[in-house]
Amino acid sequence: MGIDTNGPQFGEVERKKFEDGVLEIIWTDSGIPYFIIKSGLDLSEYAHLAKLSLEHYRQIAHDFTSKVTDESGEQEVEFTYCSKWFLEGLSNEDV
Repeated sequence: MGIDTNGPQFGEVERKKFEDGVLEIIWTDSGIPYFIIKSGLDLSEYAHLAKLSLEHYRQIAHDFTSKVTDESGEQEVEFTYCSKWFLEGLSNEDV
């Protein structure tokens, strides 16, 4: 799986911040990850970082809506992930 070099970057600083804040990633049977982060962190920021991480590592080839939840389970923020894999093939004329 390639690493995304286009669009918003998920550099070393963002990766470390994301890894330091995420306590657990729970995967559903349908292949959707849900992220649990430490309480007191900005859920919107970590939803953005989760999306950047998924886009950067290209581990999932389907679109979905996921969420970031704090460890108490009382707060959550949803985000939408679009794989873009199909569109990459079109841009390279690999139809």
